Amino acid sequence: MSALALSIFAAVQLGGAIAPVGASVAGPGTPSPARTYMGLSGDLVVPAPLRPSVQVRVDGRIDEPEWAAAPLLTGFTQYDPVEGVAAAMRTEVRVLVTSDALYFAVKAFDEPEAIRATLARRDDFGDSDDYVQIVLDTFDDQRRAYVFRVNPLGVQGDGLWVEGRGGRGDPVDWSPDFVWSSEGRIDSDGYTVELAIPLKSLRFPDRPVQDWGLQVTRLTQRNGFSDAWAPVTSEQVNRLAQAGKLSGLRDLERGMFLEFNPVVTGSNSAQWDGDALGLVRDPSEREFGFNATYGLTSNLTLDGTFNPDFSQVEADAGQITVNERFAIRLSEQRPFFLEGTDVFSLPRQLVYTRSIGNPVAAAKLSGKVGAWNVAYLGAVDRVSGSPNPTVNLLRAKRDVGSSHSVGLVYTDRSASRNGFNRLVGADGRFVFRSRYTLELLAAGSADAVPSSPAVRWGSLLSASLRRSSRTFTYSASFENVTNDFRAESGFIQRVGVTEAQARMGYTFRGSQGALVERWGPSVDIESTWSHDGFWSGRGPEESQVSMNLSASLRNNIGGFISWSRNNYDIGAEAYDGFAVAGHGGTAAFLPDQRLFQGLDAVRLRTWMSPWEKVDASFGASWNESPVFNRGVPVDLADRWSADVGLTIRPSGSLSAELGVRHVTLLRKRDASTYSSATIPRIRTRYQFSRSLFVRAIGEYSSQERGDVLDPVSGSPILFCRDACSPRTGSDSHDFRLEGLLGYEPSPGSVVYVGYTRSWQDTVGFRFRDLSARSDGLFVKLSYRFRM
Repeated sequence: MSALALSIFAAVQLGGAIAPVGASVAGPGTPSPARTYMGLSGDLVVPAPLRPSVQVRVDGRIDEPEWAAAPLLTGFTQYDPVEGVAAAMRTEVRVLVTSDALYFAVKAFDEPEAIRATLARRDDFGDSDDYVQIVLDTFDDQRRAYVFRVNPLGVQGDGLWVEGRGGRGDPVDWSPDFVWSSEGRIDSDGYTVELAIPLKSLRFPDRPVQDWGLQVTRLTQRNGFSDAWAPVTSEQVNRLAQAGKLSGLRDLERGMFLEFNPVVTGSNSAQWDGDALGLVRDPSEREFGFNATYGLTSNLTLDGTFNPDFSQVEADAGQITVNERFAIRLSEQRPFFLEGTDVFSLPRQLVYTRSIGNPVAAAKLSGKVGAWNVAYLGAVDRVSGSPNPTVNLLRAKRDVGSSHSVGLVYTDRSASRNGFNRLVGADGRFVFRSRYTLELLAAGSADAVPSSPAVRWGSLLSASLRRSSRTFTYSASFENVTNDFRAESGFIQRVGVTEAQARMGYTFRGSQGALVERWGPSVDIESTWSHDGFWSGRGPEESQVSMNLSASLRNNIGGFISWSRNNYDIGAEAYDGFAVAGHGGTAAFLPDQRLFQGLDAVRLRTWMSPWEKVDASFGASWNESPVFNRGVPVDLADRWSADVGLTIRPSGSLSAELGVRHVTLLRKRDASTYSSATIPRIRTRYQFSRSLFVRAIGEYSSQERGDVLDPVSGSPILFCRDACSPRTGSDSHDFRLEGLLGYEPSPGSVVYVGYTRSWQDTVGFRFRDLSARSDGLFVKLSYRFRM
């Protein structure tokens, strides 16, 4: 292990900021006079400032002589809310390179009293604090890059920029955590941050001389101004293609990369026992787990885990499920499955790692080989009451040209010799004229269960086209999924359908400092057919047209309003087996489809964060909604919903998130309540330091659902197979508290002590008859050894 890596790792482990360097560069490279690179003038190629050794203390002060001779990157331009104008505030960046680390020093000029900075958790300050961000495209392929974000106090955020990743804003996956050091300081001129990034924390080509893409951005939270060193335009879809260059990097040495991460956990839990009429405590459990990472090459990494522990992962927020038509997707939060799996991204989620519920052991190989990005994930899942299935996920993605890519995916989940689900797919992403993106996907599945010798074969085909622009945008997509398509290692909500969608929007932009920064209308059209109905020429079973208007005002205030009209025309075959109870027995149930025609909906949402210590959001909607039973509409209701979110930061160390969601469905026939759900949630966190914190979560979930009734007679609707049974009402009122004390000096090195307790209430929000249902105490110790 080099002196640099040791010192950086030790400093991060101990929460310090010292990163002395004494490594020698194998090859030429001597200090050169400082030169200024003006992004505004297009001077974007920076010869790598190689140094045989530097003595830099990462403390937020740029006072070492090495920085005076380092290249200066300045001349930032704003790209949001106004594009292409000179940045309102000056930013200066200096960079140094040794054979095993990169150093950055950033001076962000500002009024010190206006700077927003908190002692937030890692990766969790992007919506509250000012920050600067370094983007390193180490393969210079303009598709994937490392992101290192630092707020004015030196708090870290890091992730992977993946071009083509869905969602609004920057396409960054914030789940990976890398080992690096940073420090920040606020002074009379603004704030200064320093970063030291070891090459051990990066993947890069194994070449003697190479160029890396380089971008530096800055966000000022109070006004939403986003600035970049290399000018950025929305007229080009690929942001990495607009970055500058750090050129002439030579003889970089990642060295041997080996990490061990042993984990020890202890827990004690209790569960409600109805016979004993109380909590029955289970025997205490102690477990050992182990994670290991080995760098096969500078760009290929092997990870393994045995008996992984996910006890520190925050429980999923409660979901309202009283009238959900399809399964709800939950985001992955478990570290082993998050890191290095960006290659598994596809136009549709054919890989969903939460399908691996309780792994006994798992291994992962990921990296880049030539023009190919490759990833393999294998696991043995633990399933109660059945043989443990084995899971194999394989993905290969090849870069083509400057912006295109093609890929293959294979998944296999096998529970026994005769039971399996296998899938193979191919996809492509093509960018034309810098602004048009075409995505294609074709997949086929084979599914077999031990009780049946037959193998079910299914297919999925999808295509989408998007136009990127600062003003006029549109998108269109088409997807066809057969009835027998199964993706047990993925997440596909609906099968046996054909869907088409289109969206068109225009954005009007204000001038710099204008009250209305941007506003514009958009139109969305969606249609869904049954798979067989589409190919036989029948009309759509579902359709929707939406008219939307959105606006963004100065000082981070925005909102939108939309109106939509929905139509449902479900085929009679979907109601096979449904019946309605009557005085003379039962009769076949088939609702009048006119009941589900011309359904209106209105939605409103607003958000605001003009204040330093408070962010707020509010949403409300009303719509005429079907009541669903087994995925088909059987009745009609008025659906009222609202949600309120409030984030309060009374100090730089304390934050509290308060949220309430409510949904009520009133039957159209008589305005009686079909369902009602309310979920308030409070989450507080106090940071004693960048490493030490305490977190508390309280959530109450009250959900009630009535009987499913015939919209004409009010009699129960039955579903008949071997016997007829109604879908009767249900109610649940659950209250949960979680507490966690954590110490995280660096990723993988943690001490956690946590406690969780849950209760059940007899009546929603009564709190007088709470009965305990479970509780649990756990302790976790882990340490990340790096060589």
